[in-house]
Amino acid sequence: MSTLSIRLDPELERRLDLEVARRKSTRSRFVQDLLREALSPQDPVHLLQEARAAYGLPDPARAKVRTNKAADVKALVRKAVAEKQGRRK
Repeated sequence: MSTLSIRLDPELERRLDLEVARRKSTRSRFVQDLLREALSPQDPVHLLQEARAAYGLPDPARAKVRTNKAADVKALVRKAVAEKQGRRK
């Protein structure tokens, strides 16, 4: 097993010591566990779901599917023209 040396500011060191004491562990074990978790392979589907949730993106499996974009554009144009004509009257 190799050795790793890092520099911690006093506040971070204090918080690390408190957390290690709370968990009844050692600094080395605590850092090893965090590194294992951070570097472990992630399930791509789970990562995608987390990203969608974080950015408020809809789930494509549950979202309404629009397949006729031309009809959508035509409807928007008709609506805009009708509103414009309605204002002239």
